[in-house]
Amino acid sequence: MALRKLCQVGIGSSRNYCTAAKIEARKEALATSPQWLVGLSRWAYYKSYFPTLGLMRDDCLYVDKYVKEAVERLPNDVKVAREFRMSRALILSHSKEILPKEEWTNYDEDVDYLSPIVEKVKDEHRLRKILDEKNGTRKTQGIFGTIGQLLGLQKTLDK
Repeated sequence: MALRKLCQVGIGSSRNYCTAAKIEARKEALATSPQWLVGLSRWAYYKSYFPTLGLMRDDCLYVDKYVKEAVERLPNDVKVAREFRMSRALILSHSKEILPKEEWTNYDEDVDYLSPIVEKVKDEHRLRKILDEKNGTRKTQGIFGTIGQLLGLQKTLDK
């Protein structure tokens, strides 16, 4: 139960990025979790490489079409901060350096700012796919896809 609460912190908020309320909610969830689980997750967090570069967990997501769309939906200040963290990490990684320990990403302040938006984007895509199949507006795949339909190529092949 405590683990589920820890994983779901901040998902229902109206603004899905790092806020003081999300940090407080994360601290409350950590307080109700078993101490051995909190200790283990804290140890694993600091053993990973990304906090030493100043990155957050959601900065390390594999970039696919869902993540790209979720990044586009982020507010401008959060997007700029993400780009700064990623560019700084790239420079540090290239020079084989890490940040001073005071500048590492703190475990308690590292909240999911992008993952909830990615989940919403995936849900929207699933819903759109279901509605398209239900309404019969499914796009044709293959050599005569949507562009071919627009040009009328598929009609000429049917004759």
